[in-house]
Amino acid sequence: MNNGRKEYTLFWFIENYSYCWHKNGKRLVSPNFTVDKLEDTTWALELYPRGQDDEDKDEMSLFLNRSEQDDGPRIVSLKYELSLLAADGSVIWYEEYDYAFKRGDGYGSDGLLQMDEILLGRKADYLPQDILTVRCKIWKGEGNVRNIGQSSARTRIRIEKNSFLHVVENFSTLQPNAKQTTTIQSHSKKGCFISSSLYFTEENMIMIEIVLSDTISANQILCKCELSLIDGSGSVIECGGTDNRYEAVRKSTHTILLSLSREAVLNRKSEYLPDDKLSLICECTFSSGIEFKKIEETLNEIPLSLIKQKSNYVPIKNDYKTAEKLSTYPSVLEDMKALYINQCLTDVEVKTETKSFPAHKIVLCARSPVFKAMMTNDMKEKITDCIHVDDLENDIVQQMLFFLYSDVIEDFQWSTATQLYYAADKYQIGKLKEVCSSFLVGNLTTTNAGELLLLADTHSDNDLKKSVEDFILENEEQVFGSKEWEMLMETNPLLVMKTMHLKYKREK
Repeated sequence: MNNGRKEYTLFWFIENYSYCWHKNGKRLVSPNFTVDKLEDTTWALELYPRGQDDEDKDEMSLFLNRSEQDDGPRIVSLKYELSLLAADGSVIWYEEYDYAFKRGDGYGSDGLLQMDEILLGRKADYLPQDILTVRCKIWKGEGNVRNIGQSSARTRIRIEKNSFLHVVENFSTLQPNAKQTTTIQSHSKKGCFISSSLYFTEENMIMIEIVLSDTISANQILCKCELSLIDGSGSVIECGGTDNRYEAVRKSTHTILLSLSREAVLNRKSEYLPDDKLSLICECTFSSGIEFKKIEETLNEIPLSLIKQKSNYVPIKNDYKTAEKLSTYPSVLEDMKALYINQCLTDVEVKTETKSFPAHKIVLCARSPVFKAMMTNDMKEKITDCIHVDDLENDIVQQMLFFLYSDVIEDFQWSTATQLYYAADKYQIGKLKEVCSSFLVGNLTTTNAGELLLLADTHSDNDLKKSVEDFILENEEQVFGSKEWEMLMETNPLLVMKTMHLKYKREK
């Protein structure tokens, strides 16, 4: 007599999954679960975050294992499904199997997903709140499904943070490559726990070198380090960091480039270097093994209608596998970029003096009111399907058009940003103008402040102009004494006079 399909489901939640320290060949194992209605067999899931062997290096592997010691028969034949779930319970990946398990046997999938896809490419799908959800459904028989049980298991990877203050005395007198080192002592062992060294290169780039002591255990891995500068007013300014969670090779030394150059710090000495001291907060985050793993809840033959009413119920939506199907298609942004790169069905040209760039009217109109006016009114651009931009260089037009399709600027440099700012203002591309302004203000120095002041004044950008004026007055001696400022005095004496007069107006 056919009693239908007897099905058991395990949900395994792995918290802080991105912090798993496992090299190729190292595994995570779920808590054991015993299924009385499937001949008293005991099972566990086995997951290799970076692959089981060299053949599937940096690819996740997932298996169902039968315990070497349980009360079931010597061989148990069954069908099962292994899957990964999104936050809403929909299936992102799954595979079905039919296997005869002996005691101690394991069977599943090698190299099912690239580690980078889980941690980077589709992290929002696979790791909501940094939790990987694995589901295993085991069944015997066919026909109507009879739920014989459901368990929820949880494994949490332990995260430890260690924050310390690194103060560098006499920063302005440091010589290139001269390291200033501070050490942090362990609270549980003798000797150094972390050493932090600051130095700057011949190119004036500030570097922080974090070295881990031999006293740190093999399972204590430095996964992240975030750096912040404390200015004279006590404000905290983020200035760099490193995230090593996605690297397969574990390092004992980590070198981090600060986002602030030595010149940028010295240009704001009164703000960043009170008493000529540079103060940095270093926040190190370690992965240090398994905090706990346990079966949290078991439901024995509870009707599905009642299970769904529970607040912690994880819905099962694998009939159509919507998320899995949608993931195979590119995003709107990817399609738009491809449309520009492949130049498919272009209907307008943007021309410089030496080059023509095919584009799409609908995109230009959507992103720029100036282009929209050209294309929709009785202007020559509408009649000729051609927009002349003779005052822009070829690479600037290329960058501007790519931004219109993608919201991305590639290879941002100071000269590129000033020219793109000009183009963005001329064609009223508001977002591009703000992106350029932010970059320019963030890279102000005493030598380029006059150039940016002139740019802001020429385009009547009061917000940008005020930021530059504030910087100039904070660094007046260096700015007013520079050759660049002398050149500005010759070409724009009225602007220079008004700026220098601001000092006295603000003092009053």
